[in-house]
Amino acid sequence: MIEIKIKKDADKIYALTSKGHANYADKGKDIVCSAVSAILIGGLNAIKNIDDFKIIKDDGYLEILANKNISKDDQIVFYTIYIQLKTIEESYPKNLKIIIE
Repeated sequence: MIEIKIKKDADKIYALTSKGHANYADKGKDIVCSAVSAILIGGLNAIKNIDDFKIIKDDGYLEILANKNISKDDQIVFYTIYIQLKTIEESYPKNLKIIIE
């Protein structure tokens, strides 16, 4: 299962951690893993001020942490990532879990 932890302060998301594997299908054929990866990488590519973030990535692990108050545009990117992942979680609850802290 992929576990996504999202840290919020009021309505602002300031950190996101993804770890694990979906285990929906064999490696290379796992649509849940592919979807989550595409959303996360697409989100990273959409961030305007990448220097405002600390990013750690490894196989099956990604951490995105805001170093300071982020721009409104980048907050929208974070929120969009969350909405997209929530949609996948609703369809594949055995393979993706989102935790809000």
